[in-house]
Amino acid sequence: MAYGLHGYTPSQVMGVIDSTLLRPYSTLAEVRSLVEEAAAMGCYSVCVNMAHAAYARHLIDEGGHRLRLCTVIDFPFGASTTDVRAEAIRRAADKGVEEVDVVAPITYVKSGRLEAVERDLRRLASVAHAEGALIKVIVEDAYTTRAEKEALYRVVMLSGADFIKTSTGFEEPSYASSLGNQVGARVENVRLMAELSKAYNPNIGIKPAGGIRSVSQVMELLEASGRPLDPRLFRVGTSSARRIWEELQRTSQSI
Repeated sequence: MAYGLHGYTPSQVMGVIDSTLLRPYSTLAEVRSLVEEAAAMGCYSVCVNMAHAAYARHLIDEGGHRLRLCTVIDFPFGASTTDVRAEAIRRAADKGVEEVDVVAPITYVKSGRLEAVERDLRRLASVAHAEGALIKVIVEDAYTTRAEKEALYRVVMLSGADFIKTSTGFEEPSYASSLGNQVGARVENVRLMAELSKAYNPNIGIKPAGGIRSVSQVMELLEASGRPLDPRLFRVGTSSARRIWEELQRTSQSI
């Protein structure tokens, strides 16, 4: 199915993009390019590893850019203790980070310990908000069954988190396949998030991430989310922001 912009402008589409650079071998030069390109393209934020957060903050401030700064917490496994995760959020805030993307404790989900998941996420949401930061919880859809997704989504939606996010982008394909899943952002999972949010938290934002490289993917996921193209309610995490921006330029020139 072909997806147009549904009346939105290219700048509105770019305005929900969290442009990411999370490879473990990324360099300071690449961080600089990320910030400069994200600002020029009109992205909403840049998301970098904690090691690069202070440098990215410096570049944003030095350039006077209208970009939010995001980092990832306990990424990509979500396997640290709650105390470690909470302290990481505080340290991120000290570096000028405004948004944190935290991996849900998948090991607890797979062990059926949902009460531990709930305690962890409620505390992290409280810590993030006390630091003035927005928190997104990554549910790593590739690693969960349908029943586990339903249970985890409910916990996230009731935790106080601002967003629920589909994927890290660093999933293990073989394990995902053993569950009958595919890696990355999947329309059916975003649709399930939207449906469950009606009962548990209609105001939670939805952030698809993982393998998003085209305008049609962005618009299809937006439609599945049931959200408006508003960065307060819908984001897209991608390391292909330039590719999407270039496609939008071609699209606007052909109209």
